[in-house]
Amino acid sequence: MASEKIKEDRRIKRTKSLLKQGLIELMKEKSVQKITVKELVERVDINRSTFYLHYEDIYDLLEEIEDTLMSEIMAVCETYSSIENLEESYAFLLTLFQTFEHNRDLCKILVNINGSSHFTQKMEETLEDKIRIKLDDLLGDSSVIPAQSYIFYRCGCIGLLRYWITTDSPESSEEMAKKTYHLVVDSLLRLQKTQTK
Repeated sequence: MASEKIKEDRRIKRTKSLLKQGLIELMKEKSVQKITVKELVERVDINRSTFYLHYEDIYDLLEEIEDTLMSEIMAVCETYSSIENLEESYAFLLTLFQTFEHNRDLCKILVNINGSSHFTQKMEETLEDKIRIKLDDLLGDSSVIPAQSYIFYRCGCIGLLRYWITTDSPESSEEMAKKTYHLVVDSLLRLQKTQTK
């Protein structure tokens, strides 16, 4: 009985994986609004009725794809929930860029015009919130840092990440993490010096 359950779980997992990959491939070609269930199931060679066993429609499937990616991003943020030194801030940035590199095709789709603007907004809001907390941890006495600087750092980090995803930038995740780290930390250190004089 248990082995039958395992087989069923594996079959469901495989089916969902095929549907997700099929949708991602179709979204490289056209807007999600123009993708039909019929087109998707034909692409992945799955019965239409099987699709409806798991999802209500294309948007339901897309939401599950987005939620899975957001869970990965949140896991990175939780792993580095408290940053007490510069080395940890670099490790956070590196892991974050590696997560996006691992999901680069999907991220590129989700942040461009054929993707889901809801995901982009949710991702940016989540990262802004987490980056603010990490800056607070890193700086200790954050009262010396003007509010406008926080906005600059948050938007700058997200802007670099977005640029790297949406363009075919040749830099590796390690190179991007280093560049972002040095841009933010060097600026923070200079700002702290001017504020404490």
